[in-house]
Amino acid sequence: MSQHSQTSDASLRSAPRKERCLPASQIAKDVSTFETWSSYQDCEEVDFSIDLPDCLSDHVDEVFDLDGRLPESWVDTRSKDYRKLKRVAKPAFLDFLQLARAATPKLFSDDVSFDEDAKDMLHSVQMVFNAWQSVERMRGSSRKWSEADYAGVYELVRRSAIQCGEARAQCEICLPQPSPGHKVTAEAVRVLGVKKAKPDGALFIPARLLTSMCKEEQSPYKVLYRASRQKTGGGAGGESSFRYQSTICARLPDACIFEIASTFWEDKKPSHHELEAAYRQNRMATTAALRQLHALQIEAPVFGIVWAERTVRVHADWWRVKEGRPRIYSAAYDGGLPRTSRRESVAFHEWDLSKPGDIIEVFLLMRNLDRWTTGTFHEAVVTGITKLAKRAEAGDVSTISWRRKGNLNLVVGRKVDPEYAPPPEPTDSSTSFAEASPPSKCKSKKRKPRASNQSL
Repeated sequence: MSQHSQTSDASLRSAPRKERCLPASQIAKDVSTFETWSSYQDCEEVDFSIDLPDCLSDHVDEVFDLDGRLPESWVDTRSKDYRKLKRVAKPAFLDFLQLARAATPKLFSDDVSFDEDAKDMLHSVQMVFNAWQSVERMRGSSRKWSEADYAGVYELVRRSAIQCGEARAQCEICLPQPSPGHKVTAEAVRVLGVKKAKPDGALFIPARLLTSMCKEEQSPYKVLYRASRQKTGGGAGGESSFRYQSTICARLPDACIFEIASTFWEDKKPSHHELEAAYRQNRMATTAALRQLHALQIEAPVFGIVWAERTVRVHADWWRVKEGRPRIYSAAYDGGLPRTSRRESVAFHEWDLSKPGDIIEVFLLMRNLDRWTTGTFHEAVVTGITKLAKRAEAGDVSTISWRRKGNLNLVVGRKVDPEYAPPPEPTDSSTSFAEASPPSKCKSKKRKPRASNQSL
């Protein structure tokens, strides 16, 4: 062997091997690695009752409004509706409703009539009853049930509730670029290099509701697409192009269209470690969604749900701009009750799916999320994108590239994303999130107590 070959072989052996970046699921499992990732994304955990901005309260109240959704006549043994129901429903189902009424009376209301909508609701609640029976059988069995077994039960509840939005299972999404202004270190690259995540489930606005914003020459999509090309000097722009920024999905859709998600969930084992890891994994997904919403100037929260054996937890996340950078806030839903101290408000409210009142509340929560996604959330999406397109056409703002891209090893020691330019201050007062300077703390409305079963 020649001396040159020996030298080349030695240099190859001595060259440090490039470490592969960690996958999202592994980052979420380890507190320290997630802390690195979330720090570079400017993520922060805050208090639901204290820190939720007033401008988001209508969204959140709509989602968590679970009271008075079922007819009182379903459980009033003296009513004609109950006698009709008794002739067609299983006795066990009627007992299930009575147990729910006893534990959570505010689920039922005399103001809700047994009309066609209530009949559709009855069919859905019967599916929830089937899910509850499955939970009871699993709880009473000596068999060790897997995460997939429980996920099948969860899916019964979700499927009964989601009728308007588009639920996607195991949909791979693109994670965001580290927030601008942070200096990338060599140690952090292995964590920050991750580009994709795969939540167990996500709820999207159906494409049919966004098509009208994309087809015509002067549609918001086409206006923003042209603005993106101007930003790149007329080139296609690659991963920085608006075609990529308009979707949260890792894979581009066949058509030029917006793909926007409102809710993510994880199905996990019930151990404390798994619950916390699921919350962190959800936060990675909601952070990606919120960075997309920020880039499109959409003012709305995104929700995350953790399903674990018989329990369900929810968190509400949102974005704001501070010091010229988007900040992502996550708040564990605490039941909406007023708190006397920040320390007491850290804990999640938990629904127990083995309790009839709780599993019906979870169904109603998912139903609210479904209708909110295609209603109020969709309206916020249309409003935000339309305003952004008008400002882009006037030359007041350029489009933002938010998706994770490129090789971060090439920018070690430098600040992230030098091309990033936050949108200028809006000219109207309706856009309450974008603030060029650190905002004063949002005054929080006192939230009315919910009739949830708080003692588990």
